[in-house]
Amino acid sequence: MKNKWLHFDIDKENTFGLICGFIMILLSVAMTLFSDEISSIILRDFFMILLLGFFTPIYYILVIKEKNLSVLGLHKNKLIASLIINVVAGGSLLTMFISKSTEALVFDLNSFYAITYILVAGIFEMIFIYGFLRYEFERAFGILPAIFITAIFYSLHHAGFQPEFIKLFFVGIMYVTVFYFTRNIFSIFPFFWGVGAVWDVLVNSEAGSQIKNEASFIIAICMLIVMIGISISIYCKNKYNKQKSNS
Repeated sequence: MKNKWLHFDIDKENTFGLICGFIMILLSVAMTLFSDEISSIILRDFFMILLLGFFTPIYYILVIKEKNLSVLGLHKNKLIASLIINVVAGGSLLTMFISKSTEALVFDLNSFYAITYILVAGIFEMIFIYGFLRYEFERAFGILPAIFITAIFYSLHHAGFQPEFIKLFFVGIMYVTVFYFTRNIFSIFPFFWGVGAVWDVLVNSEAGSQIKNEASFIIAICMLIVMIGISISIYCKNKYNKQKSNS
């Protein structure tokens, strides 16, 4: 019987996941070669977030592999417990940040624009990194290696816009470890992850200044609409395939 904590079981499916993870990192690194806003939108918002990070895992899991999204942590099981963990951990993290802050906190319309973008981008991180990559790493190596490898990929995917690798590595370990309490993505998103991401980007990092604008808000709303459209399209195709196979 395979040890769930530590094993070695590489197959085509988790190899595909690993390749997708490296493509994500390459797209982020490519952002360092271009400083203009259009390149950032193409590389990060379109290719990394929408195409690779959202469409690919959902289509691959539902349509190609014919599995359930529960493998990505998207399910109702332990939902109440997950939300309690989410809110309590998020509140504790916010309290700690505020207590240690020496600067006056300013929340304005530009902050709202940035927070909106961060949270929409967070959907990609939940689906692709903490869902898809973590799942494939776990299948290949077990839970313990999956925690560390997922954290590494989480850290490295910030190469093009927030290269604070060591700090983000430990942040990644924190989030994926909490995820394993319930195996439900709502144990970390949107509150626990959101507090950490928003504070880190807007207060502790220069990356926040790049998204404190109306353009980022519009991009975020457009991405959210496209995500909804992708979800509906894949759901309909998956339902059609099932009906076709049963007929």
